[in-house]
Amino acid sequence: MGMLKGFDIREDRVKVAAILGVLAVLNLVLYITLNLPRMHRQAVEERRVSDVTQNLAEVSRRVGLMKDLDQRFETEKTKVDTFYNDVLGSKDTRMIQIQREVRAIAASLGMDPETIAYQPEDLDKVGLVSFSINVPLAGDYRNLRQFISKIEKSQNFLIVDSVSLGGAKDGGALLDLNIRLSTYFDAPELRELKPAPAAKQPGKS
Repeated sequence: MGMLKGFDIREDRVKVAAILGVLAVLNLVLYITLNLPRMHRQAVEERRVSDVTQNLAEVSRRVGLMKDLDQRFETEKTKVDTFYNDVLGSKDTRMIQIQREVRAIAASLGMDPETIAYQPEDLDKVGLVSFSINVPLAGDYRNLRQFISKIEKSQNFLIVDSVSLGGAKDGGALLDLNIRLSTYFDAPELRELKPAPAAKQPGKS
């Protein structure tokens, strides 16, 4: 009680203000020395986590894109393999079949199958064999339409390259036409044949 009675805030306000100031400074020092480093480390960690999250999202996006491209590649590769194996096939398996079909179509239209000419050609750079078929057709437009229609319905990948007029009879009612067809065969053995490198010419000194 003696201490309280001897304390007068009006008289000791300078001391009180000094004490409060010291406490405020101590609090500020503690805040600077303890809280600020912790808050700085926390901000750094948050930025690092954000960067890692963004990097993971970008990596995930790229992985997804690569998987999509790989799947597309496999799909397109399957289509290409199917085209080469099932559509083009090899010369040994399809040439006789195509000759028989073209001869049968010609015979069905009253043409002589013996007049049909065949010409294979190796395409080394692409590993294919080009097979050209020249069909002389004598008749009217109806014969031409029937012939082309049957060729288009063929399962043997026959292409009508050109139709040229050789002459006309009976005022143009009968035509002498030459129809050029073509197809291709897969020849992987041609792709395996690599030309020998050309010998270097001795340089002039």
